[in-house]
Parts: sequence; structure tokens; C-alpha cells
Amino acid sequence: MLTISLVLVVSSCKRTDVTDPDWNSPAGFHILVEGSVTPALLLIDGRIHTSQIYVRVTDGLGNPLVNKTVFIEQLHSPDPDTRVSWGYFQNNQSIYQKNTDANGEVRVTFYWPMQYYSEEMWIHALLVIDGRAYKSSEQGYLGNIPQDFIPLAMYRAMQ
Repeated sequence: MLTISLVLVVSSCKRTDVTDPDWNSPAGFHILVEGSVTPALLLIDGRIHTSQIYVRVTDGLGNPLVNKTVFIEQLHSPDPDTRVSWGYFQNNQSIYQKNTDANGEVRVTFYWPMQYYSEEMWIHALLVIDGRAYKSSEQGYLGNIPQDFIPLAMYRAMQ
């Protein structure tokens, strides 16, 4: 009985068909959307100024993803339901879509608001999947949507 118990214990401790995940790759993320804006501090003085929005789309290993569409919008807060039209993008658009280049990058010019609205606003960069910019469902967000919320700070310029 003791011999049979030892054989069962030793043989049941071996893992042969389950492999560990790769330590060098992120867990659960296959596409990353990372963005920034320069300058991120908007001094609102009644004149038109611009910032450059930069978004990079990569796979989980950091390889650029080419020809992926990125949807860009303005938000009052980091919540997709707070869309605003305070400033604008190229062609006087309040929202914008652009495909990534050979480096997996999108560069867009943002024209600042001419009047002060709030202390902050956000640029939301969202990967378009199957021709749609999926933002939310009745149950909340649809899984791990590749997106980034890019903060902007607004200050009234003294005149």
C-alpha cells in the first residue's frame, strides 16, 4: 500500500502537458496603443495654437502594427461618454481617424480650444476593429480594447 501511494504521488507531481507562459511577453495583451501629446499644457489666450498627438500601435512583443486605423476623439474626462468639441483636428474635424504608418505610428495635429472650458481635457486614441471603434457595451467595456487616454491641462492665459 505504501509503495502504491508513493508511485501515485510521484507520478501525479509531473507536469508534462501544460507549459508556462513566456516571461518576456505581457500577460493578456496582444496589441498595445500608447499615445502622447506635445505640448500637453494648453495656455488658452483666444488665439489658435497646436499640439502634436503621437500614437504608436504595437503587438505584445513591441513590433509595430502597420495600416491599423486609430480613432481619435476629445473627451472632458477619461470616460468615453464625455465627448466634447472644444478644439479640432485637421480639416476642422472634432474626431479623426488615421492609419498607422510603416513604424506603427500616427501623428495628428490638434488645434487648441480658443476659450477656456475646464482644467483638463483628454485625447482618446482607440484602435478600430472590424471597421468600428468599439467603446462600450451594456455590460461595460468590451474586454481589453486597445486604447489610450492622453491628458491635456488647460490654463487661462492672463491678458
